[in-house]
Amino acid sequence: MLIIGEKLNSSIPTVRQFITEKNTAAIQDLAKRQVAAGADYLDLNTAQGDEIPNMEWLVQTVQEVTDVPLCIDSTSAAAIKKGLDTVRGDKSRVLINSLSLEKNRIEEVLPLVLEHRCPVIGLTLDDNGIPKTAEERIALSERLIELLNQNNYDLDRLYIDPLVLPLAVNHLNATMFFKCLTEIKRLFQVKTVSGLSNISYNSPKRKIVNRHFLTLCMAFDMDAAILDPLDRKIMTSVVTNDFLLGKDRFGKKYLKAYRSEALDD
Repeated sequence: MLIIGEKLNSSIPTVRQFITEKNTAAIQDLAKRQVAAGADYLDLNTAQGDEIPNMEWLVQTVQEVTDVPLCIDSTSAAAIKKGLDTVRGDKSRVLINSLSLEKNRIEEVLPLVLEHRCPVIGLTLDDNGIPKTAEERIALSERLIELLNQNNYDLDRLYIDPLVLPLAVNHLNATMFFKCLTEIKRLFQVKTVSGLSNISYNSPKRKIVNRHFLTLCMAFDMDAAILDPLDRKIMTSVVTNDFLLGKDRFGKKYLKAYRSEALDD
């Protein structure tokens, strides 16, 4: 399971304040703690505020203390470009979040993906919005895959996000998402990803919902998750699930986590 650390996001009020005040020490501490907790990527989002200059500052600030690859997260192609332009080193390591079948994303974000051959999160979304059924989302996945194929993009670098919606809106939203994971894997053999927190929106005890949702997603072979790596219980779930699903040979990672007292029951 690829872990994309979600904590450097301006939608979090304290983080937004850190970015606004250019609090280098606080941002770098958050970056280092996520990496130490097991993050493979760090998601950077500066949408709440002066997005483009803040993205430049955030990329520079984080890269001063870690070489973990970055996930540039924005609805603005200009902010994504600024993030890519600012990144030191190999830009093809940057994960772009995200590409969809919306006209403006195809016109503005796709060229950035193709220029740098970055891995990318592909959303099951077009100009009509998020489809209501699994079948429609799977059809959008196919269209997006075809588009990338036409541009000779390496599909091993694609992560499809079928966009889970809250259980509080419809109690079948999780099961529909699991169907998408299964069918996208079966039909297209590409990777899948989800941001965990949407599933629990407006539900009590959200961390419990997120944690058990992650376990089921991993059982349906989801490859990556955008989550809080500082939540020891959810990271315990990641390690334990990999062990149970046969993805941790001889339980080496589980035993390492145990010996370092990283497991939380």
